[in-house]
Amino acid sequence: MSISDCFHCGEPVPADTHYQIVLDGSCHAVCCIGCQTVAKTIIDQQLGDYYRHRELSRATGPSLPPNINIEVTAASHWQAYDDKDVQSAFVRSKNAQENETELVIDGLTCAACVWLLNQHLSKQPGILHFNVNLTTQRAYVHWQPNIIKLSQILAAIDSIGYQPGPYQASAAAQRKAKDKRQTILRIGIAGLGAAQVMMLSFGMYAGMAQGMQLNYMHFIRWAALVLSTPVVLYSAAPFFHAAWRALKNRHLVMDVPVALAIGAAYIASVWATVMQTGAVYYDSVTMFTFLLLLGRFVESTARYHAGHAGNELHQLLPPVCDRLVNKQYEQIAISKLAQDDIVRVLPGATIPADGVLIEGASSINEAALTGEFMPVNKAVGDQLTAGTVNVTTSLLMRVTKTQDNSRLQQILSMVQQAHSFRPKLSTSADKVAHYFVLAVLIIAATVYAGWYFLEPDQAFWITLSVLVITCPCALSLATPTATAVATASLRRQGILMTREDALEQIAKADTIVFDKTGTLTTGAMSLQTTQTLGHMSALACRLLAARMEQESEHPISRAFRHLDGSAFELTNITNHPSEGMSAYWPEQQQDLRLGSAEFVSQLGSWQAPQRPCGEGVWLLLGSTKEALAWLHISDAKRPQLNTVMQQLKALNMELCILSGDHSDNVAGLAAELGVDAWRAGQTPAQKLAYIQAQQQQGKTVLMVGDGINDAPVMAAADASLAMASGTDLSKASAPAMLLRDHLGLIAILIKKSRHTRRIMVQNLFWALFYNLLALPLAAMGMVPPWGAATGMSFSSLLVVLNATRLRRIKHDVQ
Repeated sequence: MSISDCFHCGEPVPADTHYQIVLDGSCHAVCCIGCQTVAKTIIDQQLGDYYRHRELSRATGPSLPPNINIEVTAASHWQAYDDKDVQSAFVRSKNAQENETELVIDGLTCAACVWLLNQHLSKQPGILHFNVNLTTQRAYVHWQPNIIKLSQILAAIDSIGYQPGPYQASAAAQRKAKDKRQTILRIGIAGLGAAQVMMLSFGMYAGMAQGMQLNYMHFIRWAALVLSTPVVLYSAAPFFHAAWRALKNRHLVMDVPVALAIGAAYIASVWATVMQTGAVYYDSVTMFTFLLLLGRFVESTARYHAGHAGNELHQLLPPVCDRLVNKQYEQIAISKLAQDDIVRVLPGATIPADGVLIEGASSINEAALTGEFMPVNKAVGDQLTAGTVNVTTSLLMRVTKTQDNSRLQQILSMVQQAHSFRPKLSTSADKVAHYFVLAVLIIAATVYAGWYFLEPDQAFWITLSVLVITCPCALSLATPTATAVATASLRRQGILMTREDALEQIAKADTIVFDKTGTLTTGAMSLQTTQTLGHMSALACRLLAARMEQESEHPISRAFRHLDGSAFELTNITNHPSEGMSAYWPEQQQDLRLGSAEFVSQLGSWQAPQRPCGEGVWLLLGSTKEALAWLHISDAKRPQLNTVMQQLKALNMELCILSGDHSDNVAGLAAELGVDAWRAGQTPAQKLAYIQAQQQQGKTVLMVGDGINDAPVMAAADASLAMASGTDLSKASAPAMLLRDHLGLIAILIKKSRHTRRIMVQNLFWALFYNLLALPLAAMGMVPPWGAATGMSFSSLLVVLNATRLRRIKHDVQ
């Protein structure tokens, strides 16, 4: 390395720069502020040995092959991202051995770029999952940090010509705004140049028909060259950059035929102008560039809004909140909140973190997270969720989860993860588009050869039209845009897709298997009916039983929590495990018992009454003198469950209930719901065997569950749906989950997935039909280059607009 070379990257140091870093007391020149920042970070993190060993190896060791130096330089450029403090802002740890993050990828132009990145990164050791989403321009990365470092992943992306960076909402918005301004400027220059060149071309064509002198014609050509050059060199630059990057990596993307068309037409026109012979195509070049840029701008704008329709979650949290410290409130950033902090939430304010309500009562609007627009009443002891809105009165809450561990952050992580899984139709379309580019180039060469022998003057511009009109942009947009719109629409209605590829399987599902407890029912004991047997009223019996159950920790006691039995003074309240409760009633001077009939009837000389028929638990309340009442406790059904089942039957779905509960309970519920297929007393292994048997019969199964015992079945089913109140394991096993426990959302999910698949098929059909129809027309010379550009842009835009129809297809919860 010479004195004039950058100490960090080895590039020459410009004469007008004075950036330096200090290592071992010596100053070293660097070429830019970027190298200075990275070098300082490396030295500050006690990694200065990197430079010492590098200089030592250069001084004493054998020379290294050029490619080794390049790899070291690339790794060092990204090395700062291996620092844990840097990663804390955008890297999530799934466990001690696995990390995940989301990256922004600059330079993506088409599905072939996505294919190249996925192929290249998936081959790297330690990468568990890597996928780029063209709609959001972001990549989901899941890797093992003990095998591959984040800097190596970033360097691998950089090595094939794309610029990666951590995804941060504010930085992404700034980058998007900058790219938008630059694109508009490119469009403006191309539009102005195209208008002027077209005006000159009309004058030249009219003059040629009237015998214009050659010197005037040459002047017009030179003027058109001057006006076209900024369009080609600046406005069309993205096409050339993308094509060069692809060819350098021995790969074909859709910008290859585009760049070839623009470059060949421009060079041929320059040659004709300088040599004063042949035809010029300045009007076609400028008009084509303008129309293609305009079409891509409109298309990318539509894709951006479609793919980011669900990203309003990023803006739900307020920047600051009021924390109680030493009996005074101080305003702090929510990122500084810690567990057990006490926070005040004023009416109309957004709850800043997950926590427990410790003072006050209010209504909370949870629409942004659950899709439920009716506010939910909250009292002391209830859970509050970050991102929801306090409606009525001021509250005090205790923080239980920080921002990184909140339910909102979990939902955001699931949304990001969902975009990394693509439907099979999308993967197939990417492969087709990749090979289609090669086919286009072969066809273009064949068309040129054929026309060159038939009519040489027409060969070039006809080949130009073929290259343009067959660019398969619409094919690459057919499925990712539809899935992005669908998942965003579903999230707004209360359904979170954790894998986009599951939409395809849900659309094909013909059988729904339900767990019972916690899915079809609430999973909580509820007091249903009271059948009096003695002289006391039903209300008095319920209150008396509630007073006895106040001393119990049994789950059945929760069925009486809503009743206030304090009017009855009881003593000697005792819990008898597996039997019931006993107490003494001083006012009546008699003993009381609540529990099984055998246990209660031992209290007096009277005979135990016959147990009523029906599922659930029947508790007998009795005194020394007589039996007082039967109290019916059961697991309450979900609201409007019968209506939901009728909706699913109308969608031609076969319904089945698999439950570990007693057969009487399952049979009664199945009969009430009109479900013929049901099985009770099922172990997880038996449930799994049933699902597999259904699949062997050719059925596509959608499993709906909530518990730990449902996780194996949900993972084995073709698709699965987890309840909002389900366990973390069941949610992790399911590619979709409800954000609120309303089973009516299942019908919405099925309808939306079927509409999505229909739109995807429509888009693929149109993209293929357009290319198959346009190709022969262009090859026969019936489409000019500017018409080809218009047709290609219109085709891509039509696919995107067709996908956005999914946002307008509404399915209301019944």
